[in-house]
Amino acid sequence: MKRNADATTVPAFRQRRPAQLAEGELKHLERILASFVEGSTSSDRLPARYWNMRISQLDEDYDLVPSQSHRVASLQRKLALLDQALDTAADAQDGQQSRRVAA
Repeated sequence: MKRNADATTVPAFRQRRPAQLAEGELKHLERILASFVEGSTSSDRLPARYWNMRISQLDEDYDLVPSQSHRVASLQRKLALLDQALDTAADAQDGQQSRRVAA
């Protein structure tokens, strides 16, 4: 017996996970970014594009409530600012090293 597909049914591969399941991911990513701010600017971390991908996946994979969507947007802004600050710090450090070598 064949079932007729309902036009409003979303295929299983397209269904989003419930918002409650996103909470753990959101808290984890918020802790990670907080540790970046508190920690050093070392380059041994995973690149910002990895964390940006993880943050973006939350919006794609979960049926977020508005407050969670705001947290995702906030994480994306913080990551962009942090990445910019780390790049600036790395550039400044490179400049100091090249001045020492030239001296």
